[in-house]
Parts: sequence; structure tokens; C-alpha cells
Amino acid sequence: MSEGQRPLRAGVVGLGMMGRNHVRVWDESIDGVQLVAVADPDPAAVERATTGRRAHGYEDPLRMFAEEELDLVSIVAPTSLHLPVTLAALGAGANVLVEKPIAATREEATSMIEAAATAGRMLTVGHIERFNPAIRELHRRLDAGELGRIFQISATRLGPFPARIRDVGVVVDLAPHDLDVMRYLVASE
Repeated sequence: MSEGQRPLRAGVVGLGMMGRNHVRVWDESIDGVQLVAVADPDPAAVERATTGRRAHGYEDPLRMFAEEELDLVSIVAPTSLHLPVTLAALGAGANVLVEKPIAATREEATSMIEAAATAGRMLTVGHIERFNPAIRELHRRLDAGELGRIFQISATRLGPFPARIRDVGVVVDLAPHDLDVMRYLVASE
């Protein structure tokens, strides 16, 4: 961060397992970012996330957006809430990192993408597997020609699957990781 430049102000909506990860990363790991607010309908989750941190806690993300000046928001709520929460965050002027899947339907995803473009804000999806060291090394080796050409690629997932994915199902919740990694490895749509 340059001298005299203020840190980016981050908020997190959704404090389940992945949301707690976002809180930790924004709060502890990224220079130039300051976690300032979190929101979740569970008061106990809000209390746990704010204890020992300088972040404000909210049970309503709309109130958080109204009261905090956020540069970026991680949306780690259930997939069924991605559309309304993303639209509200964009409307409040924040850039958005939304956990995958981006939305429950293609139409909702399109609405989110269009809203970000209209607002002049960034919207990105948390395709974290691209940053998995093993995947990055495989990508490097493929690019260097060390492993030959890929003729076929497939993915298999083994359960049990967590209850948190029941809102959209295993394919919509987990397949985006596999499809994104495949696209990344073969550098093709």
C-alpha cells in the first residue's frame, strides 16, 4: 500500500464455515485491506466473528451496507441469497467477491453481472481452486509442455456432501470448481 493511501474497507456477509475463512483472510492476511464489518442473521456468529477484531457486526446486511462505507464485500451467504445481497452491495457502491456458485440460476447470474457493469463495480466469483498450489503447478507444467497434450479431462467427487449445499444441490454447488479448473488447465472455454 502506498504511503498516504487508505486501506480498502472490507465487509463479509455470511459467517458459516467459508464466511469465517473470508473474515480471517481479510482481517489477517492481505496488506492494504481492513475488515470493518460482518453480517449474519445469527447473533452468536456475529459475536464470534467480531470478538478480538475492530469490525462492526450486523444481523442485517442491508443495514451494514447503509451504515458502512465498504470498498469490497465478500458474499458467503447461501446461494439462494446471492442475487439480492449482491445487488444491494453493488447498489451501495461496493465491489463484490461472491462465493461460487455465482447464483442459483443463469438468469440470476446474468442480473448480477449486468448490475455490476451498470454500477461500474467489479464482480468476481471465488474460484479458489485456481490458487491451489497443486493445480498451479500442473498448469505450469502443462504450459511448459512437460506433460504433453490433454486429450480428455474429467472430474470425480466423492461424498458425503455437506448439508450447506442442499439449497442448490451438489452439481450447482461443487461442479463450478471442477469446470473452472478444467477451463484453467486447458486455457479454453
